[in-house]
Amino acid sequence: MKKILLLLFITISLFSCKENNETKDLLVGKWQGVRWTVGGKDAGRDAQTVNFEFTTDYNYSASYDGQGEKGTFRLSGPKLYTTADAKNKIEKMVSIASITADTFVMDMNRMGDAEQLILVKKK
Repeated sequence: MKKILLLLFITISLFSCKENNETKDLLVGKWQGVRWTVGGKDAGRDAQTVNFEFTTDYNYSASYDGQGEKGTFRLSGPKLYTTADAKNKIEKMVSIASITADTFVMDMNRMGDAEQLILVKKK
């Protein structure tokens, strides 16, 4: 029984790593917001002022409406975790709803409101 559980754990771990590597490969690059919704309706925010850059060494930079941050990121399943370099910053998490070579959709929860941000890869 222990051997079966160990084999199952190893199999799941291998598939999770493969998924994260594929997601990381798609994520690396520069992204710009194109649409931001809250509860399925326009958020009234200028999504085009949202920019992200993710690098192969697990660093990121982000800016929104003139404010920015830098730090590190990690992936776990369909979740993206970021931690800013600034002192005492906590880890933040968003769900990756979908990601392709040119479109990245993240689901967020801000104070109980479901938000979705759609970004496109910059060329």
